[in-house]
Amino acid sequence: MSISQVFLDKENLRSRLFGEVWRNLIPAVFRDVPTYYDRGNAVASLGTCSPWSRKFAATIGARMRPGSKVLDVCSGTHDVALRLLDIDPSLDVHAVDGSPHMIREGQRRAQVRGLTINAQVCDAHKLPFADGSFDVVTLQFASRHLEIVRAFREIHRVLKPGGIFCHNDMLRPSSRIIEIPYLVYLRFSVWFTAKLFGSSAESLKCVGYFANAIHHFYTPREMSDLLREVGFVDTENRSFLSGIMSYHISRKPQA
Repeated sequence: MSISQVFLDKENLRSRLFGEVWRNLIPAVFRDVPTYYDRGNAVASLGTCSPWSRKFAATIGARMRPGSKVLDVCSGTHDVALRLLDIDPSLDVHAVDGSPHMIREGQRRAQVRGLTINAQVCDAHKLPFADGSFDVVTLQFASRHLEIVRAFREIHRVLKPGGIFCHNDMLRPSSRIIEIPYLVYLRFSVWFTAKLFGSSAESLKCVGYFANAIHHFYTPREMSDLLREVGFVDTENRSFLSGIMSYHISRKPQA
């Protein structure tokens, strides 16, 4: 599928603005935060992150068949993967992440709960799976740090025809009335969380990045349009406060 110039221009801008951060600082951040990542999200989001993720997982669970093969991309501490296994332990769940430190923490959490998640470290832009390998692919709270067209195309490739892609992230709010104070709050909350948990110098350098990444990201409607251009259909979108958190569930067409 061809991607319109407006999205290509936006992706080129994002790469110019944030490419160095993605390559150098973000890996250092995820080396620092695994053990307090979920607690940090809870503080920064005023407790809304976990309930929203629970709603996202429940929506996915209602669409899956028992025994489905699932891939959680940028799995981090396996939050979505563990929630899905709580819903249906028969799932065959695989997870990938660019950070060995996040994967290690996710595997520890899975083992504590007696659950199996087949995890490996890899680049989300080059998934090490054959075409049409999975019934479901999930991606939560990570696409802001990715070259999104490349990542979405890889996800489309590894999905089976008829499979579903489930995306959940903090997007750019559709309303400027919400976006402006939200970005101010985001800068403060990321700084406060970093200080509260004694984050590394690299993490503190990213305080401004997280708000800037949201400002140059996609609104919920733009994300729906981009998914369509990549080749997905039947996109369902639910958003909280104009896109402060927003999930999209799309389907890969039958062959």
